[in-house]
Amino acid sequence: MKFISYNNTSFKKTKYYQKLPSAERQVFDILSSVFHFKVNTYVLEHLIDWDAVPNDPIYKLIFPRKEMLQSVDFNSLLLLYQSGLDEKTLIPFVQKVKRKMYPEVKHAETSLPKVNGERVRGMYSNFETIVSLFPDPMAKTCHSYCSYCFRWIMFNNKEAQQNSSYSDPNEPVAFLKEHPEITDVLFTGADPLVLKAKTLQKYIDPILEIDSVKVIRISSKSLAWWPYRFTTDKDADELLALFRYIQSKGKHLNLCAHFTHPRELENDVVKEAIQRIRDTGTVIRCQGPIVEGINDTPEDWSSLWNAQIALGMIPYYMFIEADHNSESCFRIPLAKALQVFQTAQKQTTGLARTVRGPVFMNDLHRTLLDGVVTINDQKYFVLKSLQAPPNMEGEGTIKLIPYSETTKNAGDLIALFSKESKTTEQVV
Repeated sequence: MKFISYNNTSFKKTKYYQKLPSAERQVFDILSSVFHFKVNTYVLEHLIDWDAVPNDPIYKLIFPRKEMLQSVDFNSLLLLYQSGLDEKTLIPFVQKVKRKMYPEVKHAETSLPKVNGERVRGMYSNFETIVSLFPDPMAKTCHSYCSYCFRWIMFNNKEAQQNSSYSDPNEPVAFLKEHPEITDVLFTGADPLVLKAKTLQKYIDPILEIDSVKVIRISSKSLAWWPYRFTTDKDADELLALFRYIQSKGKHLNLCAHFTHPRELENDVVKEAIQRIRDTGTVIRCQGPIVEGINDTPEDWSSLWNAQIALGMIPYYMFIEADHNSESCFRIPLAKALQVFQTAQKQTTGLARTVRGPVFMNDLHRTLLDGVVTINDQKYFVLKSLQAPPNMEGEGTIKLIPYSETTKNAGDLIALFSKESKTTEQVV
């Protein structure tokens, strides 16, 4: 299959745009002017059930929905569009709404690496033994865009990309050599595997020469959105050879594969791609968020985990939407997330007990929602800090917050896991 991507303009020229109900076309026209949109031929032809639109889960995973905006903002934009104003005139209004939607991505000061007192761009030491790397080309785009992704602000934003990425492949080397406690390096982005194998290797090679780095991780949605990257792309074989090369240098290679729905694992091409990757010796660990209206049932997750196990992959994390997105249409109540996770595990092979969840991942604390306890007739959620930023208190500790069937927010995790925090805290 030839890779063809569509943005909000070119998609309107496809037969799939005409398949949308008129109300959905209107929603698409409005929201795709606020949020970046990208979809490719594989997703359109093999993953979306067009007869089930707008309720199809993959459609909801790709296409923006009006709940992503506050109702007052959506209705205002709707009135403006209906008034017949041209797109150029609408730009200031769209930009005003877009600024309100910018995610607030927090980093602890200790997570921002410095060498000789100078900040190293494109590098984040979120936890004690791992750094995340954002080489410039990896930060630009993905094969398709997920509606819930908070990194949409980076796409087509040269200033944001320059401020949070690096172009010199040797940029991270000095810091890594100064910090031998860092054993894992995560290449992330957007998506590192949109790059050609030669470009990818250019950024990986300097890291392979650092003895203290034992693990190379690559975070990618490509198996779900474009599995041909590993089968029939022109440099697919070269990419798999790179995977073997990394391991020949004595490093463990882990592909962090993002899967959100069981349908992403049903096609023969993705199964072939997984097998080809595994044949290189690469370990594939799978992670994804639990998202309202897309995969928020135990059956979704038990099917997903069982399929991953059957294909030789390792279920790794079920994430909860953290505080990056000001909209809440993707989040489900904490109580429901916990119920879905626990029920799904009971319906899944015991090999899926490797998965951790539900887990908040907000660049400050990686926190596990570990259960519910009752103390003095009061119910509490149990939260455990799995990882914390370097030189910060709290890692490995357990805190309680009051139980509620409706809350979607665990509050300020930094304050909760600080040394001065009491055993229980009020939910913000």
